[in-house]
Amino acid sequence: MRPNNTKSYFRCILLLMIAVVILTACNGNKSTSSNETQSLVIAMSASNIPSPDTTPTEGYEGYRFVGHQLYDGLVGWDLTQGEQPADITAGLAESWETSEEDPTIWTFHLRENITFHDGSPFNADSVVFAFDRISNPDSEFYNASVAGGVLSYLKYVESYEKIDDYTFQIKTTEPYSFLPYDLTFILIPSTEAVKEYGEDYVSHPSGTGPFKFVSMSQGEELVMEKNESYWGEIPKVDQVILKPMPDASSRLAGLQSGQVNWAEIPPTESIEQLKSSGLQVLLNDYPHIWPYLLNLKEEPWNDVRVRQAANYAIDRDALANSLLNGVAKPATQVLYEGHPWYNEEATPYTYDPEKAKELLKEAGYPNGFDTTFVVPTSGSGNMWPLEMNEFVQKNLKEVGINVEIEAIEWQTLITEYRAGFPDDREVGAYNISLAPVAPWVFDRYFATSSFIPNGTNIMEYSNEELDEIIQKARETFDTVERDQYLKEAGKIVADDAPWIFVVHDLNLRVLSENVKGFVQPQSWFADLKTISIE
Repeated sequence: MRPNNTKSYFRCILLLMIAVVILTACNGNKSTSSNETQSLVIAMSASNIPSPDTTPTEGYEGYRFVGHQLYDGLVGWDLTQGEQPADITAGLAESWETSEEDPTIWTFHLRENITFHDGSPFNADSVVFAFDRISNPDSEFYNASVAGGVLSYLKYVESYEKIDDYTFQIKTTEPYSFLPYDLTFILIPSTEAVKEYGEDYVSHPSGTGPFKFVSMSQGEELVMEKNESYWGEIPKVDQVILKPMPDASSRLAGLQSGQVNWAEIPPTESIEQLKSSGLQVLLNDYPHIWPYLLNLKEEPWNDVRVRQAANYAIDRDALANSLLNGVAKPATQVLYEGHPWYNEEATPYTYDPEKAKELLKEAGYPNGFDTTFVVPTSGSGNMWPLEMNEFVQKNLKEVGINVEIEAIEWQTLITEYRAGFPDDREVGAYNISLAPVAPWVFDRYFATSSFIPNGTNIMEYSNEELDEIIQKARETFDTVERDQYLKEAGKIVADDAPWIFVVHDLNLRVLSENVKGFVQPQSWFADLKTISIE
């Protein structure tokens, strides 16, 4: 009896092992056990890990994956749908209003019982401290480098004060209806953490956001974990791991090997292969423009005919559909068709090299001219910049505009851009992806009052009619009336062409099959709280 029992015992063990192997093979990587850590691993297009301070580096990709994950502002972005451009929603302020007697007075009612990741309480003192840190040079904890990234969002703020523990008030320099949109970029850090760690705060960042900082290895990865005490929807994934991969082929390899389960803008030629492999290929309109910002302070770009000629020289359809395989749309003005601020009556810059040559001749450049464009090698919203710039360079050469391309790293370009066109060398244009996400877009980039250093109108473009329309838009609190003014502004800018308009990105990103719950919004930003790994 004993040998038979032994044989039966080992047969049972063998059958059990086979069953485990079969179950494991069937599950593959499509599900995780309740005890397994769920990690969302993201391949960024940035070259570096964004600084985890309240003004992240690496452009809006830094805000997307770091800023809005570690921190909250008084106002946030509603990223729950993808049918319309994302608009604002309540953040650390649950409501706000302007004074009926004085529309320059804004009162924000703060959420109660919220703590920072380090356990310290959030209140109106926290907000005052955050504003002092970026706008009050006399403050002990003023940080010039952090302030530099957000100063342009504060130019209409005259003063601010605490009313009580959960009421905060701002006074603007004039009636300014765009203020809540500005406040989405003013993120609130823990006062205690900033005071304790000082210059080393970036190694110990503490906000109120849905994810908490765990560790960072520059050039390699940043790890965050879900905030179990978050005041809003608690994230479903346990961890978010960010990996900087500026090379598109590296992001593709990361997807294919399983090293990452989310990749920004992999190579366009891989799209069909990715779809056939069961990966989720996501596209959507969003407020994005990939232009050249022209140096209007000097010849030849100070002539509108030259600027229009350059716009007629670009074969946008071939760039968007042939080179980029349909992951971008031709751009002939700041916003895309279908957006509330798109103007159907603006100059439609079709591909017309002969018209471009005629305009150049009329402007006194029958043989064209030489110029230099400073461009990024990678980075937030830039898609595949070197290939795209070479395409545009060829288009412009065909009409006599000979462009020398000077390619530099993304964060370096951002720093140069914020300083404006240099005086010590010739730069005809900066190529930089920009984000017309809010109604301040024309005020921010084109108003005379937005010349640097107080704004980002680095071209020093000035148009009196546009300034008047922008002021009307700023002062109205009626969104229908505001949008009509912004459409008018869009036509003026398109006709005057202070930019070479090229394409609108369609926000290509690819997710593994087992990444569930993500909504692709019409926004630069992303809600990671809804995501699960199944």
